[in-house]
Amino acid sequence: MPIASMRDIERLEEMPAEAVWARGSVYEQIARVAERSPDRVAIRALQSGAADTPVETVTYGGLLRRIHAMAHLFRQCGVGPGDAVSMLLPTVPDAFAAMIGAHLVGRANPVNFLLEPAHLAALLKAAKAKVLLVPDASVLPGIIDKLPAILAALDAPLHVFRVGGPAGGADDAVLSIDDALSGLPQSRPDFWRAPARDDVAALFHTGGTTSTPKLAVHTHGGITHHCWALASAWCEGEDEVMFNGLPPFHVGGGYAAGLMPLSLGAEIVLMTPGGFRNRDVIASFWRHVERFRPTVVAMVPTSWSAVMNVPIDNADISSVRLCHAGGAAMPLETAHQVEQRLGRQIVEGWGMTELHGFGAMNPAGGESRIGSVGFRLPFTEIVVAKVEGGRIVHVCEADEVGHVLVRGEQVFGGYLDAAHNERAWYDPLPGEVPPAWCKGGRWFDTGDLGRKDTEGYLWLTGRSKDIIIRGGHNIDPLLIEEALYHHPAVELAAAIGQPDAYAGELPMAFVQLRAGHAVEAEALRLFCSQQIAERAAVPVAVRVLSSMPLTAVGKIFKPALREQAAVEEVRSWASCLFDDGVTVKARTDVRHGLFVTVEPPPGTSAAKLEALKHRLATYSFASDVVGEF
Repeated sequence: MPIASMRDIERLEEMPAEAVWARGSVYEQIARVAERSPDRVAIRALQSGAADTPVETVTYGGLLRRIHAMAHLFRQCGVGPGDAVSMLLPTVPDAFAAMIGAHLVGRANPVNFLLEPAHLAALLKAAKAKVLLVPDASVLPGIIDKLPAILAALDAPLHVFRVGGPAGGADDAVLSIDDALSGLPQSRPDFWRAPARDDVAALFHTGGTTSTPKLAVHTHGGITHHCWALASAWCEGEDEVMFNGLPPFHVGGGYAAGLMPLSLGAEIVLMTPGGFRNRDVIASFWRHVERFRPTVVAMVPTSWSAVMNVPIDNADISSVRLCHAGGAAMPLETAHQVEQRLGRQIVEGWGMTELHGFGAMNPAGGESRIGSVGFRLPFTEIVVAKVEGGRIVHVCEADEVGHVLVRGEQVFGGYLDAAHNERAWYDPLPGEVPPAWCKGGRWFDTGDLGRKDTEGYLWLTGRSKDIIIRGGHNIDPLLIEEALYHHPAVELAAAIGQPDAYAGELPMAFVQLRAGHAVEAEALRLFCSQQIAERAAVPVAVRVLSSMPLTAVGKIFKPALREQAAVEEVRSWASCLFDDGVTVKARTDVRHGLFVTVEPPPGTSAAKLEALKHRLATYSFASDVVGEF
């Protein structure tokens, strides 16, 4: 049964960790289900977002045979323990067969297919990829078109296979995976050996879409533990049915709504290759609930906001037992809407790539406190601490805000590039005594700020890098976002720091309105001023967007908003300085962070160029003046 209280977690931890959750690798768990119930449904995949869409059905027996054939193919391609099978795959059944097949021979490397070709090539190089899987254009257009640029940037040859589309199709340059697997054994490979807990299973990348992300090392033990811990928090057994609308390169889509239910023998419903970003999926959402009878519906907050705009009408949603939100902070107003309209509590959790997924979760069987992310999962330590100068100063008291630090069974094996580990870990405090079940050691800094209440619930208060710093005064963007979400016209809201030459940053906000609603930006700003008691936190401006920039998993992508704010700020005075013809651009990269370029019109005088450079130097972002003068 799902966890109901902190005491349930402590009871589990009274037993040896391995006795509680060590049941072999995820592959072994899926194999046991397949051998016991080969005809049991593992995956249903929607072919479109329409309510009556055709569905591809994969049984556990069929999934296991596909996993074995994939493993044989990857081995033929030369994949070994230190090599990777990289995948630019969306939410399709073969993404999971390939992921687990890669576990049997080397490392799985699911990659964000929205990245630019140069970034994709850099990730493949770092991962030592020998195989690359790409979706056919009929599955998800645009990705296969990146192949020439990717391959041109690589130093070593790569085996490339196309997933979906016709077998033996006209595109001979990219062999169909079905053709490649034809005739290969579908039995367990003789070369497979059960992995040790710390053996590397996968390389997942972290970061946004504007710079080459870091590769996080995922271990077999870490994946297995996460699947068990999340199941203990969420699930009631193999009869669960879960919607999965997140891409497999994200731990939510790959593990939480993918390998976790599959390891239990449960059923997952893949919400088209486009997932919850498919507008037709959202438009027919409650009809999909009625048709596929999910017991657990887990989505990011932006997706919850979207489906709250879709009438339920007379759809039968009685199968839904648990509503979950994760991936970003859940606006309180959206959470209240879910609970009021569906009559079910929303269970919010928190996790990250570096934890193989979720690290904290509100108890599905107990009190879910809206706004908190619940209790730590079993065998995972979470503390809130003050850190300065690369060390822990002290562990915070109840309700004192600090950095959220973690260690335990679920923490990843570090970043593949050792340089990325340098500032990510803290030594324990002198004399620190870990719990009996914990091996102790260094703490990983999640980058989140938060507090714990007296009963152990964790409340996130922001990201350390997201804090808006106005003249040395720290402003939590959540304060502004929550105020905006109380407005009936606002569907999505994001607050960021607008660059300012005097204060460093000033708070501003971007919003996306609900369908059929209209409101002036200044009216929203005035609404905020009435909601926010802290005067310094009242946004100096609100911008209404036709659509909010989102990541592939539906999180609001704040780097794009910061870039837009920087361009607007510089253009506001640069246009006056040069009358007309000035071009301002912004980007975010690893080396500089936010970087702004200004191109004045040809023939600009030396005096004006000097004035431009002087004004740009007053900002905290990096900048450059480009062009010929």
